[in-house]
Amino acid sequence: MSDRVLGVGLGYKSELHEEILGSAADLDFLEVISDQFVNALPDRLERIRRAGSVYPLVSHSLAMSVGTAQPVDPDYLARTAAFVQEIDPRWFSDHLCMTKVEEVDLYTLTPLWFTEEVVDTVVANVRRIRETVPGRPFLLENISYYLAFPQSTMSESQFLTQVLEQADCGLLLDVNNVFVNSRNLDFDPYEFLRSIPLERVVQVHIAGFRETSDLLVDTHDSPVGEEVWQLLDYVCRHSPVLGVSLERDANLPEFSALREELGHARQIMRRAGRCP
Repeated sequence: MSDRVLGVGLGYKSELHEEILGSAADLDFLEVISDQFVNALPDRLERIRRAGSVYPLVSHSLAMSVGTAQPVDPDYLARTAAFVQEIDPRWFSDHLCMTKVEEVDLYTLTPLWFTEEVVDTVVANVRRIRETVPGRPFLLENISYYLAFPQSTMSESQFLTQVLEQADCGLLLDVNNVFVNSRNLDFDPYEFLRSIPLERVVQVHIAGFRETSDLLVDTHDSPVGEEVWQLLDYVCRHSPVLGVSLERDANLPEFSALREELGHARQIMRRAGRCP
């Protein structure tokens, strides 16, 4: 994979299409959720092609379900592969989780048991994905979760490390998820970062969370928290990250507020020597 740094990016939102196209001074790349376009009508695909003529693209999927014991759904994988071929992203990614059990869709990013058996399952599925979409880097993203499974035989960091190294794939590191999990499950987020292969980080997600009386909840509907900015700074100084992208999926603010957060991310990347 090219080690050319992309810079700061934003998750594509159709309602922000015109603002995005007019923000080349503040924005370096776009992250596109492939599930929203694999069955899209031609005019919707044309909007992504137009965006891709202005910005480099990266593709992010939601439902490969790499943690499911069965192979990745071949129809879903084929449609995703066709979309990746169509938009020519720098890399494509999905989540380290399961979204289905056999033929039952769970409709959520469901955490996995941290065991050797599940490592083997994930690695086998990642190999199928990479065989179907050859010559294109594939990344896995760490997810947020709200309870620890007693059946696990290793920590999340050990599990993540084994998956990345055995599957030989990159990491899409969501630092908001790291912080949310650290608070909910009572661990040191910096110790977590020191215990995973940061040399495999390709992309970083930043996002906002909400605090309830009992938990932090990964919501993508709030500004990025100060603790998350600090984790981003650490990761940028200790990994070869090529792109940092902001996720904002609900409660959309004025585009100027998104520009401000993108600018903050750019400053952090620049201080770490990771900005183009």
